[in-house]
Amino acid sequence: MNRHLSWLAGLCMVVVTGCAAGRETPASPPMGRITATHAHPTPTSHAARDILLAQQFDLGGGGGGPFGCRDDLSLITHNRPADHPLLWVTSSREPLAGQSDEVRVVLGESSVLCLYGFPDDKPVTVTVKAGGRTYTTPVKPVAELSSDQGGDLFNGRPIETQNLGGGVLQSGYMQFLPPDPAREAIARAGRLELTARSGDSRSTSEVPLRWEKKGAATDAEWEHSHRIAVYGYPAGAHVPIGLYRVQRDQGGGEHAVLERRVGDVIMPAFRVAVFTVPEELFRLVGGEHAEDPAYHCLAVPGLIDCVT
Repeated sequence: MNRHLSWLAGLCMVVVTGCAAGRETPASPPMGRITATHAHPTPTSHAARDILLAQQFDLGGGGGGPFGCRDDLSLITHNRPADHPLLWVTSSREPLAGQSDEVRVVLGESSVLCLYGFPDDKPVTVTVKAGGRTYTTPVKPVAELSSDQGGDLFNGRPIETQNLGGGVLQSGYMQFLPPDPAREAIARAGRLELTARSGDSRSTSEVPLRWEKKGAATDAEWEHSHRIAVYGYPAGAHVPIGLYRVQRDQGGGEHAVLERRVGDVIMPAFRVAVFTVPEELFRLVGGEHAEDPAYHCLAVPGLIDCVT
């Protein structure tokens, strides 16, 4: 009798322990300021499951709250004047509980380059080292930002900046989606490392990379590469790509309806995968459609916008 009770108790312990382990989920990575360093994401035990495409969705909506260099500067310096130049990149984002004071860059999100304490009448260069390459970008102070400045941290074209007063220079909005091999290197490192120089003025910083947004965007030189980058999903996840037909309504809204699944990617450990759009599909989604009442586009689960 005692032996049976002892065996039954041991069995219960195994079952309870196993159940607890099955419910366990990985802790969220720590969040830090612009000097923080974080390890790259690793696969989870639940990552191999399929993610389902939405049958239909309305385009637009969502998005992060207001953001800008001046707000970040007050957080970085705790409202005290900095005694040395500063440099960082900041992204649009939804405030996170307990982490509203963090400066961070979000892959695929609208972002701006920020400079503090650098002259606006002398040449400034910004350098990023990633993936075994060095990317150097000139900063071009202007009285008013152009509508399409075209520069980013990786294509070598000048980035326009506007003087906001108080020593703050801010660029126009640009999507943060580095090309490979820089993209993989930054994603694995979990941070963006950059340096700005102007004469004797110099600043180096590390901005944490965050995965607050899951989605897809056209890769560099999309017209030639026909590639889209899919990012932010758990490592190991099978992420489908769907072809949607978008219809514009009379009020200016747009509604997307799934036509078919056209492919999928498996997310690597660094959580950025690339999908090459077949030629016949590219011709369908890559054309101009500004005046069309209906058009086709590509989308992934959770995205409320289209890739065209």
